[in-house]
Amino acid sequence: MPDQSDRPSTDNAERVTGALTRFSLERRVTMLMLFVTILVVGFIATLGIPLELVPKGFTGQSLFVSVPWPNAPAEEVMEKITLPLEEELSTVRGLDQINSYSSSSGGRAFIRFKQGTDMQIAYREVRDRLQRAKALFPEDVERTYIFKEDSSGIPVAAVGLAIDPSLTDYYTLVNKEVIERLQRIDGVAKVEANGLEEKAIIIELDKRLADAHGLNIYELAQDLGGDNFTLASGDVRDGGKEMLLRSVATYKSLEEIENRRLTPSTRLRDVARIKYEEEEKRYSVRVNSRPAVAAIVFKEGEANTVEVSRAVRAAVDEMRLNPRLSNIYIEGLFNQGEVVEESIDSLVRSGQIGGMLAALVLFTFLRRFRLTAIITLSIPLSIVISLIVIYFAGESLNLLTMLGLMICVGMVVDNSVVVAENIHRFHKDGLPRREACIHGAAEIALAITLSTLTTVIVFLPAALVEGQGQFFLVRLALPICVALLASLMVALVFVPLAVYLTLPPSNGSRQPGAWQRFHLRLNEVLRGWYEATFGRLNRGYVSMLGWSLKRRLDLVLLLSLVFTATTMIAFKKIEFVESQEEDQTSFEIDVDSSNEYSFEDMREYFAACEKVIEERQDEFGLRGYFIFFRSRGGNIQGWFDEDAERTESAKATAEKLLAALPRKPGIKLRYGRENQGEEAKGKDVYVMRLEGDDPVLLEDIAEALEPQILAVAGVIGIRAQEENSPNEVGLIVDRDRANASQVNPQVIAGMVGYALRGTALPRYSDNGREIPVRIRFREEDRTSLNDLDNFWVPTANEEVVPVSALTSTRMLNNPRSIFRNNKRISRTITIELSKETAKETRERIAGLQRQLDLPEGISFGQSQFTSVNEELQNLIFAASVSVLFIYLLMGFLFESFILPLSIILTIPLAAVGVGWAHYFSGLDMDFLGVVGGILLVGVVVNNGIVLIDYVNRLRADGHDRAEALLTAANRRFRPILMTAMTTIFGMIPLTISKPSEIGLSYKSFGITLIGGMSTATLLTLLVVPIFYTLFDDARLAFGRTLKQVLSRGAGSPAAAGDAPAFKA
Repeated sequence: MPDQSDRPSTDNAERVTGALTRFSLERRVTMLMLFVTILVVGFIATLGIPLELVPKGFTGQSLFVSVPWPNAPAEEVMEKITLPLEEELSTVRGLDQINSYSSSSGGRAFIRFKQGTDMQIAYREVRDRLQRAKALFPEDVERTYIFKEDSSGIPVAAVGLAIDPSLTDYYTLVNKEVIERLQRIDGVAKVEANGLEEKAIIIELDKRLADAHGLNIYELAQDLGGDNFTLASGDVRDGGKEMLLRSVATYKSLEEIENRRLTPSTRLRDVARIKYEEEEKRYSVRVNSRPAVAAIVFKEGEANTVEVSRAVRAAVDEMRLNPRLSNIYIEGLFNQGEVVEESIDSLVRSGQIGGMLAALVLFTFLRRFRLTAIITLSIPLSIVISLIVIYFAGESLNLLTMLGLMICVGMVVDNSVVVAENIHRFHKDGLPRREACIHGAAEIALAITLSTLTTVIVFLPAALVEGQGQFFLVRLALPICVALLASLMVALVFVPLAVYLTLPPSNGSRQPGAWQRFHLRLNEVLRGWYEATFGRLNRGYVSMLGWSLKRRLDLVLLLSLVFTATTMIAFKKIEFVESQEEDQTSFEIDVDSSNEYSFEDMREYFAACEKVIEERQDEFGLRGYFIFFRSRGGNIQGWFDEDAERTESAKATAEKLLAALPRKPGIKLRYGRENQGEEAKGKDVYVMRLEGDDPVLLEDIAEALEPQILAVAGVIGIRAQEENSPNEVGLIVDRDRANASQVNPQVIAGMVGYALRGTALPRYSDNGREIPVRIRFREEDRTSLNDLDNFWVPTANEEVVPVSALTSTRMLNNPRSIFRNNKRISRTITIELSKETAKETRERIAGLQRQLDLPEGISFGQSQFTSVNEELQNLIFAASVSVLFIYLLMGFLFESFILPLSIILTIPLAAVGVGWAHYFSGLDMDFLGVVGGILLVGVVVNNGIVLIDYVNRLRADGHDRAEALLTAANRRFRPILMTAMTTIFGMIPLTISKPSEIGLSYKSFGITLIGGMSTATLLTLLVVPIFYTLFDDARLAFGRTLKQVLSRGAGSPAAAGDAPAFKA
C-alpha cells in the first residue's frame, strides 16, 4: 500500500483547488461578470482576427528569382544568365539550398534559407546580388523579378480579360483602367498582366537594301543606340547658382527617326521600315475561348487576404460597368478570399457537427439536460478564450489555427466531465451540494491538471526539429494548448458553480412538478437503455478485469503478439507521404510538343482543344478555363463549378477531359505539372536524380540505366523526358580563319544574335510614355538557315566578310532545359510504379542505386522521398522526447520511477489502433497524420492518469490493491468512456470532410486520433491495471532487494533497520 507520506503534494493541490472552488461559489456575481467579460472580449477579438488561407511561412523560407531572356538555347541561358546569377546568390547569408532552371524562355533560381533566417534581410541581400549579376547579363535582358515564396507570394486573385478582336490598341486602356485600378487597392503589392504586350517601335531592316548601302545591323544598332539618350553631365554655375547639367539627345517624333541620316546620302527610311506595333508574340493567353489578358494580383505581406480579395472583387464589379471597357469581357478566375472563407466555414461546420455529436454522447451517458448543457458549455467558452489569445498574439485565423480549434471540440469537455461526475458522486453519497462541489473538484484537480499538461507538453519538442513537421506542430500548438488550459480553468472554476446552481439543495424528497415528472420518466427510460447497454458493458468489464488480474502474463503475451502483428503487417503496408492525393476544385493539364511544331501549328491544335472543352463544358462541370501556349507546348487550367453536381473527383474528370482532347504525333498530354525541374509527386512514382557537370553525359547515363530500372519488379515504365532543343543549330567559329580576317569571335556571335533576334534600343519618350524600340531584320531575311550565309561581319581593316566564311553549322543535340541543384546539373528519371507494390518497389530501386557504380563526377542526388523520410525521422524524435517529458511529469504526480511506466505503455496500444485504422482505410500517413500521432501521445495517457490516481487514493485510504483496482475501474469506467467518445465523435466530421482548397487533407490526422483513441481506451481499461500490478510488484521486489543489500552492507539487522527507505 502506498505510504501516506506520498500525499503532501496532493493535499496541497486539494487545498488550493478547494479555496478556488469556494471563491467561485461565494462570489457568484463576480463569476458571472467574468463569464460575460470573456464572451464580450472574445466577440471583439473574433471580429478583429485577420483571415488567411495559410499562416505566414507555410511555403518555407524561400525566394524565387526570374530572369526572362527568350529565344535562346538552354545552354546559352545557363552560361550567360544562370551561372553568373548562382555565383552572386551563393554569397547571401543563411543560404541552405539553391536550385536553378535554364530554358529557352530564361533563367530562374529557387533559393531556400535556413530556419530562423530573417527574410527581410535575405530579400535585400538577394536584390543586391541580383543587381550585381545584372551587370554580367546580356545587354537585352531588360527585367528581373524576385518573388517571396510565402503566403504573400500566393496570388490573392486572378482576373481574366477577354479582348474583343476589334480592339487593336488595348495596352493603354487595360493598363490604365484595369491594372492601375487594381494596383491602387490598399494592400495590393503588385499586379502581373500575362498576355498584355506593349506596342513598340520596330525598325525592320531590309537586308538587301542595307547590304547595298554598305550597312550592317551590328554597327547600325550601336550607332542608333548611342544617338538617343539623356545623360547627367555634372554641375555648372550660372549667375552664382549651381545647377545640374544634363545632356539630351532624344528623338521628338517617328519622322525624326525615319529621317535619321546613316550616311551622307542614306536615311534610315531608305533601308528600313519603321512600324509601331506589338512585338512578335510567341505565346498566347486565352480565357473561355477568347484572346485574353490574365491579371494576377499579389498582396502585401502584412495585408489581410480576405479584405484585399473583397476589394478586388468590388473593383472587378465596377470595371464591368465601365463604358470604356465595354469591348472587354471581365471575369474573376480565382479569388483567394472566397477560398479562405469557404475553407474556414467548412472547418467551422465540421466543428459544429462535432460539438453536437459530443453533446449527444454526453447526454447518452449523463441522462440530464442541465448537466449536459453545463459540460457542453465548456466547448464554446474554451474556444473563445483561445481566440482571445490568438488575437492578442497577433496571429491570423487560418486553416491550421482553425484545425487546432476544431481538434479541441471533443477534448475540452474531458476535464469538465470528470469534475462534474465526481461532484455528482459525492452528492449522491450524501454530501450537501456545496461540500460535494468543493470536495468533488478538489479530489480530481491534480489528476486533471497533470493530464492536461501531458497533452500540452507534447508540443515542447517542436523546438528541437525542423521542416514542415515543425511548422505544423508550432502552428497547432497555440490554439490547442490555450484551449486545453482554458478548459482546465473552466472545469475548476465555472463547472462547480454551474453544477451547484443546478443540484437540489438537499437529497431530501419533495413533490415534483410537471417538468420534474417528465424528466424523471425520461430519465427512467434512458436509465433502462443505459443499463442494458453501457451498464452491462461496465459490469462485464469489471468481471473481465478481475479474471485478467489472475492471468496477467497470458494477457501480456497476447498484447505482445498483437503489437508484433501490427508492426509486421499494418505498418509495413503504410507508406509515409508528404500529403494525400486529394480532390481539389481545379486541375491543370500540361501539353508538350516536339521540335516539328511551329507556333501556328500549336495555335491550330489548341483551337481544336478549345472546341472539345466548349462542347463538353457542362458535362465536365467547368466554371471556366484558361489556356496558355507557345510553340513548345502549354497548359490548360480549369476551375470546377462548386454548385454543380459532381459524381467523380477532379482528377478523374480531368483525366476524362484529357482522354477527350485530340491526339497528334509528337504532342504529349499529362495531368498535373511536373516540369521546370519539379519532381513528380505521388506514391505511384519514384524520382531518381542524377547529378554531374556535363548534361550530355548525364543524358547518356540516364539512357543506359533505363533497361536496368525497367527490369525491377513492380516498375511499370519510365516517363519520357522532354525532347531535345527545337531546331537548335550550332554555329562553330573557325578561330584560324577569324584570326586571319582580324575578326573577334565575339563580334561574330553578336552579329548573328542581332541579325536573328534583333536587339533593344533606348526607349522613345512620347508625352510621358516610354515606348520600347527594337531593331531587327525583316522576317523573310532571318527565317532560313541559308540566311546565315548572307550575314556580313566587319573586319578590323574596315572590310566585310560573310559569316559562312568564318563558321560552320552543325545540328546540336542539346537539352531543352537544364536543372541545377546546388551548382550541379541534375537529370531526373521519373519511374512509374504499380500502386499495389509501390513501397516494396521503391525499396528495390533504392537497393539498385546502392549497387550501381557510376562514372567519376556523377552521383545520385537526394530525392523527394529521401527528404520526406528525414522529416519523418525528425517527427519520430519529437514524439520520443514528448514521451520522456510525459514520463517525468507523471513521476511528479505518482512520486515513483516505476508506476508511470504502466501508463506510458498505453502509447504502443494507441499505435496499434493507428496502424490498423490506416491499413483498413487504405490511407497513407502524411505530415498531419504524424502530427496527430504526437498529439495522441499526450491524449491517450490521460485516462490512465485518472484511473491510477484514483487507485492510489483508494489504497491510501486502506483498500488492498485488487479491491482498489476493481473499485476504481468501476467508478472511472463511465468518465473514461465518455471523454474518449467525445474526442472520437468530435473528430468524425473533420475526418470525413473534404480537403481544403489548397489540398490539405485532414483524413490521416482524424484517422490517427480516432484509431489511436479507440484502441487505447479499450485496452487501457484492461492493460493499465495489469501493468500497474506488475510494476508495483517490481517496485516492491526492488525495494526488498535493496533493503537486503543494505542490510548486508551494514553488517547487522539493527543497522539495516536504520537504513533509509527507497521509493521506486
